[in-house]
Amino acid sequence: MNKYKYLYFFWLLPAAFLFLTLHQGLVYYGITDTYENGNSYTAEVVEFEFKQIAAQTNGYIVLRFTTGDNQEIERKLSLPVEMAGGLQDIRVIPIRYQPGAMQEIVLMPTFKTQKNLIWTNALMAGVAFLITFFIGLAAHRFANKKMNEQEEELVIERVD
Repeated sequence: MNKYKYLYFFWLLPAAFLFLTLHQGLVYYGITDTYENGNSYTAEVVEFEFKQIAAQTNGYIVLRFTTGDNQEIERKLSLPVEMAGGLQDIRVIPIRYQPGAMQEIVLMPTFKTQKNLIWTNALMAGVAFLITFFIGLAAHRFANKKMNEQEEELVIERVD
């Protein structure tokens, strides 16, 4: 059994970064589609919470609004740090809503921030993909070379 065959599992890392890059592309498409084709509403902020514990920062916002067909919708959305600062003091937020879309709700005051955040995430994941892809090529070549070599057989002699 050759221990170098486990180096092929390294390809899971570039695959994960490629998935993250493609996912950010889909999120970007989703918010752009909702922004351009969604209906405009004003949403009441029911709850806003922003926690900062040591190195972790997270928050969420609960919105309530009524659609054109008098259907009341209440949604809880997670907020990154960059978007939470601009929404802290607002009690009524203009939104775009498109039911059934990938991203159903887009907050109008933070739309540009959200787009920039998605671009940053996609670029970081893309760079990580490229770096790990080239490391994966080197690891793959190394594993192939070691798999094709004859393994040294250890001979143990007892000397009295």
